[in-house]
Amino acid sequence: MRLSTQLLSGLALMLSIGAAEAAPRQCVGEGRDEMCLLSFGDLWGSHQQYAGRTVQISGYLVSGFGQLLLYPGKDYFLYQNASGGIGVQTDEHAFAAARSRMDRMKGRGDWQYESPCPVTVLGTYDDAPSGNFSTLGTITMESMPAATPFPDPCSSNEAPKEPLRQER
Repeated sequence: MRLSTQLLSGLALMLSIGAAEAAPRQCVGEGRDEMCLLSFGDLWGSHQQYAGRTVQISGYLVSGFGQLLLYPGKDYFLYQNASGGIGVQTDEHAFAAARSRMDRMKGRGDWQYESPCPVTVLGTYDDAPSGNFSTLGTITMESMPAATPFPDPCSSNEAPKEPLRQER
């Protein structure tokens, strides 16, 4: 009886170690090809498990204080007074391209621009806050020469064919 208890304890320990290393259920692929298709709810629940992983998430993009931030929606952004979003780090070219597709916001102070439609972002997630904002973390997008970093989903009735991709 004692041997079977020790055997079961060892088996339970091995299973718990294996479970800790397994990819979250929202992630597909392995190694460099792994991508996590997330919602804001996934990050609110357990954002630490996505740190260092390639993630894709869609939302409402705003620009202010020289930064881009992504929120689940415009109402959330307005209600939360700019907290609880995700910082989006890009190079200068991608930042300018994003801003060129945004509309001017009225009456929001230093928050100057907003995306007229949802935007999909793909990059490496870091669960550390973005700048001085109370955020869920930061997504860093790699630059893409000769490509528009943010597809324009408002240009037609169709969703963008490809999300913004990160070079490897």
